[in-house]
Amino acid sequence: MTITVSDKINMSVKSVIRITIKAIFWVVLIFVLLFLTVALLIQKPSIQTKIVHYATSFISNKTNTKVEIGSVSIAFPKSIVLEGLYLEDLNQDTLVYAGKAKINIALYDLLKSKIAISSFGLENATVKLHSTLADPLFNYNFLLTAFGDTTSKVKSDTLSASKWTFSLDDISLENIRFTYHDEYAGMNVFAGIKSAEIAVDILDPGKSIYRFDEMVVNGLTAIVRRINSGNISAGNPESVLPKIVANNIQISNSSISFADSIGNLSINAILSESELENFSIDLQTELLNIESINLQKSQIRYHDFKPEIPLGSVAATSENDWQVSVKSIEMLDNVFVYKIGNNPELKGLFDPKNLNFNHMDLVATDFFYSSNLTKASVKEFSAIDQNNFAFTHIETDFSMEANSITTNKLKFTTVNSSINADFNIQFSSLNTLIDSLEFRHMDLDLRNLRFRNSDLLYFNPELIAQPFFKNRSNITTASGKVNGSLNNLKAKNLSVKTGTNTVLKTDFIIKGLPEYETAFYDFPNLKFISGKKDLVTFAGPYLPENIEIPENISLEMAFKGKIKEFATTANVTSSFGAANIIASIDPAENFSGKVIMSSLDVGLLLKDTVMYGPVSLTAEAIGQGLDMNTMKAKIKADASEIYLNKYNYHN
Repeated sequence: MTITVSDKINMSVKSVIRITIKAIFWVVLIFVLLFLTVALLIQKPSIQTKIVHYATSFISNKTNTKVEIGSVSIAFPKSIVLEGLYLEDLNQDTLVYAGKAKINIALYDLLKSKIAISSFGLENATVKLHSTLADPLFNYNFLLTAFGDTTSKVKSDTLSASKWTFSLDDISLENIRFTYHDEYAGMNVFAGIKSAEIAVDILDPGKSIYRFDEMVVNGLTAIVRRINSGNISAGNPESVLPKIVANNIQISNSSISFADSIGNLSINAILSESELENFSIDLQTELLNIESINLQKSQIRYHDFKPEIPLGSVAATSENDWQVSVKSIEMLDNVFVYKIGNNPELKGLFDPKNLNFNHMDLVATDFFYSSNLTKASVKEFSAIDQNNFAFTHIETDFSMEANSITTNKLKFTTVNSSINADFNIQFSSLNTLIDSLEFRHMDLDLRNLRFRNSDLLYFNPELIAQPFFKNRSNITTASGKVNGSLNNLKAKNLSVKTGTNTVLKTDFIIKGLPEYETAFYDFPNLKFISGKKDLVTFAGPYLPENIEIPENISLEMAFKGKIKEFATTANVTSSFGAANIIASIDPAENFSGKVIMSSLDVGLLLKDTVMYGPVSLTAEAIGQGLDMNTMKAKIKADASEIYLNKYNYHN
């Protein structure tokens, strides 16, 4: 058998391949055996103790701080349990203490300068973060310098930056205490957590960015204090307040307290059940954005203790202003307390400076708050206040700016009253509007108003001085449109019904308010229906004692002019008879008038049926002057019937 050169080459190649395969096999086998050996060795307490000693020495040498670990348990290749973990900051104060920390970490990534933690559990731990006025860098900054890719400017005696990277996926917390004290920015935070499960997207302490996918927190106690305006305005870019973002936050059985000594306000919340979607808060720029809020069986207490500012003075404003945006709000069976200043609470009356709502339900969208604008679309609001006054339903598109208030699609109901309207009012200042009702412009589309006197007295008790409000059970309804400025106010289709049978309908134009004595009035079509019972009830003290009020009265009138300068026509029909009046007065107090009476019983009107009786006449008067002592007038009368002193005169 002859072996050719080609056969020899093939045999040589096969031999090389076999040798190569065997070499690779042995190399792999050696690495597997080495891996298994390491895996077995790392389970031994003595080896783990050496690893702990090496790790603490490594971190301590790298950071120049004290690091202690009481014990460690390593389940190769990724589970590490530390007990008695202690880490100091550069000032030899506690930075982190953990009774127990469980870490699932890719150990092999440590060889590549990567700290990749899939889950981190912490029990019975304390974390203290702080900065000072002298040094705006936080006490954890040395860790960023030692293990971060990028660092802020550090002191010359710190170590240079390395190429370590850090990532963390899930956090589990139990019995945690956290303090954040930033003297440079003027912010203090304390938080205690019974338990929490947190899914992490980004943790970047260097840039103060904390982004989470989901946070489920139970038993949170948080206290946030803004103690001064800080030195952020000094232009130091290294002092950055945190920005926190979370896709979903669920907080239960917790309390949160916020106090701002600069803005003079405090907010305290006791949260039984709450959920926030797409939450983002930036303490640096004072921005809070939330997609949705769901709150049940919780309490929120707001106290604004700004000093009262005299009218005409200018309020001081802080450099930064909070802006809060919430797309959707749903609150069920909550308590809301709103307090302005330290004024004593009014008993039995509506007190806008001391509100205490129980069983409060709120459904709203597109809420926005800033110092210049507050707005929301309220779909449902109901509550019972501290005096057991029930707001059964409120819905509206509300907005309030520095110089205007708008409530479109307003539906407001209590047990006895209701409003359905669109309303906008513009004013120079809220103080002038409240104190003197002065406004620049008003648009009111009053589709329906129904109020019981007792409800209106609850909001404005001073009205009890008016006879109309003596009857607390009286019901009044109204509708119509009113718009214009205070000195040029117009009404269309205004209709008011009250009492037993009182009805007022009119359009009007009024110019020149609030100077009512010199204002111009135009009532082109005023219609008034009433009777003795209502008029005595509503205007009793102002009615002349020697005049009797007819049981029924109807008035149709047109009036144009001022109180002492006008032209008017009036048709009056009543149970006493009828009268038609035409009258005018010019600026020089020259007057003229015409009266037509048809069987008007003057005796009943003057309460003297012996001397007077029915009168039918046409009378005209021309004269000058409104003072009865100096008036000059000519009167011409054509009487078809006059009853006088028991005798009935004709023609």
